[in-house]
Amino acid sequence: MNNLRNLFKLMIVVMALIITMGACNSNKEQGSDAKKEAQKKAQPLDPDGKIIIRFIDEDTVIKNYNLAKDFQEMATRLENEYDQAGRRLSDQITNFENTMKQKYQNNQYNETSYNADMQKLQQLQQNAQNELAKLQESSANQMEQSQKQLNDSIDNFLQEYAVKNHYDVILKKGAGFYMNPNLDITNEVVEQLNKRYTKVAPKK
Repeated sequence: MNNLRNLFKLMIVVMALIITMGACNSNKEQGSDAKKEAQKKAQPLDPDGKIIIRFIDEDTVIKNYNLAKDFQEMATRLENEYDQAGRRLSDQITNFENTMKQKYQNNQYNETSYNADMQKLQQLQQNAQNELAKLQESSANQMEQSQKQLNDSIDNFLQEYAVKNHYDVILKKGAGFYMNPNLDITNEVVEQLNKRYTKVAPKK
């Protein structure tokens, strides 16, 4: 059970890092209706042939985007729920083991009753493993869906934002050796992302 709990915690940390560090680095195909529509509306290059470039600090975007904050809260909640379930199931097994120990010390067992209790103990342990495994799988699915939603939200916004402002390229900070600070639109992007984001209450 402890191994399952440690594996789950590791999974939560890894998924959270993926959300934090890789949300703007999605490799999915550009095939959504919104992106196709945005591409149709894309403006031509400047008449003089200049390419209009801006950049964002993706770490700052993730840190300040309310949707990402909500997903971090969700990851913490899922970990707490898993821990609570693990403690509850562990206590249940421990209590039954103590009951068996007490029966044994009081000579209340015969072969049949002892075997029956041993079978029940093994069933409790198996049920605990199954329940924790289901929780882990459910949490992993939620984290994966959240990562995709976050990626889509940022990617779609940047596509629309670039078209609206006639930008030809929006880069991530660090994509080159030098970025003119005047080309940084990180704060504008964060402000607009949060302006259009409406928090949805989690399902109970």
